[in-house]
Amino acid sequence: MRLYTDTSMIYEGVENSFFLVEGNSDAAFNGYIRNNTKRIAAFLQQQGIDVGNFNIVSPARLDVASIKELVLRQQPALAEEEVAGKVAEFKAANGLCRSRLLFVSDAGYDAEGRFEAKVFCEDDFGSTDSEFLFKLNSFLDLIVAYHAERKQQALQHPGTIRYRLPAGEERDALREQDNYECLCNDILAESICECGNVEVSPILFDENFNISLPLYPQVTIKLEPLPKALYILFLQHPEGIVLKEIQLYEDELKKIYSHVSGRKNPTVINRMFRSLVDPTDNPLHKNLSMIRKCFTSKLNYNIARNYIPAHGRTKAHSIPIESEYVIMPEII
Repeated sequence: MRLYTDTSMIYEGVENSFFLVEGNSDAAFNGYIRNNTKRIAAFLQQQGIDVGNFNIVSPARLDVASIKELVLRQQPALAEEEVAGKVAEFKAANGLCRSRLLFVSDAGYDAEGRFEAKVFCEDDFGSTDSEFLFKLNSFLDLIVAYHAERKQQALQHPGTIRYRLPAGEERDALREQDNYECLCNDILAESICECGNVEVSPILFDENFNISLPLYPQVTIKLEPLPKALYILFLQHPEGIVLKEIQLYEDELKKIYSHVSGRKNPTVINRMFRSLVDPTDNPLHKNLSMIRKCFTSKLNYNIARNYIPAHGRTKAHSIPIESEYVIMPEII
């Protein structure tokens, strides 16, 4: 088991993993889970579910620095006193929280770079051994039914991702009874702040093409020369770029890459472009993925999506931020 004291680690590498969010009032259940993780994993593996990890999340033991980092990831523009208030609220709310057992499945990033996962959550175990064992077994049965249904859907619709709840389970009833949730970003984020209203910062490139967001000084955006050159190309074409037509922008991209990287050797620059359009390796999508991850790992998605190349109703990929918010030196 791993004890998480930095909640930003929670959503990394969690496919088919358990998280026990320990509450101070549920010592008996917490102890049972700690002592029976192998038995629970073996039961699920017998049902064809390969369990990844059991993880311990103890909100009461989170230090102020960890909570502050999580708050700033969700709302980077908060003033220092507002951050301190959010930290205090979080510690007060979670100091006496009830235990929650989470099972995270289907974790990954969607086409727009947003982290998504199916999260089964059970936090009503009762106070006696018989009560929490009954609830735990019901919880495990639900996970097994979900995976069986998912396998059946995969057989019926090969190559298509289609998920639905087990037959006979209505979403509203399941949420009421078993607290089923689909969460995005940090599992504990909803306990800290609401992220509905966001303020878009200008994106600033200095004379060396280092990237900053003036409204969010805590955030650092670092890209290697190739994905940075590609990113600048998209910023200079707000109308959008069709990926399969990237060859049309060869001269412009080479010029940008030369400025960003400081490399002037034509052989090196030509090699860069050939590697970017290599059809056997799909490097264009890999570089776009790097760009998405760079922003979504530092900013709440509601903010980050303004800076990420994505396709909308057309086949072209474009960056939503308005041109007047982009400040960069002229590339001659």
